[in-house]
Amino acid sequence: MKNKQLSSSQEQILDAAEAVVIERGVKEMTLEAVATRAGLSKGGLLYHFPSKDAIVQGMVSRIAMIVEDRFTAALANEPIGPGRHARTLLHLMLATEGSLFPRLQRVAAPLLAAMSGNSKMLDPMRQFFQSIQQGMLDDGLPADKCWLVLAALDGLKFWRIFQLLEPTPADLAQLRRLLLQIIDEETL
Repeated sequence: MKNKQLSSSQEQILDAAEAVVIERGVKEMTLEAVATRAGLSKGGLLYHFPSKDAIVQGMVSRIAMIVEDRFTAALANEPIGPGRHARTLLHLMLATEGSLFPRLQRVAAPLLAAMSGNSKMLDPMRQFFQSIQQGMLDDGLPADKCWLVLAALDGLKFWRIFQLLEPTPADLAQLRRLLLQIIDEETL
């Protein structure tokens, strides 16, 4: 995925849209509500985002950029070698400091509802995870182990985002150890 820098006006609009979604829900995220929250005229908003779908797409793209930037920074700190991408994703997904989960918990469900009629809006996240999967395969992790690691981490992410299950710190530590064992035994 190519990172595209957002202008300060676009960031302001996306912040306003996120606030409206969190406070009132996606159905109340109208162009007028977002413009008012951003302190812009509707015309000013339309200059940057010509529709509600464009705003939702902008919100998804921004989250994807943030996740990709954090992954890239973490990957740079991981020693080059087998299992590098898998370990980086594991550490990023199980991180407690600087975690994206609080923000994702606030906006994920409303964004998914807004995108329900247009799955192409998930393309930025789809591209990110496809690149992660390919990196894992390129690092030497067999496809079945790659799918297992991705499924385990995504399941955990969705449990936490939608507050379905919240593993204890001890559970997370055990999961981390088990997944690292799976990654390292396949790449040594």
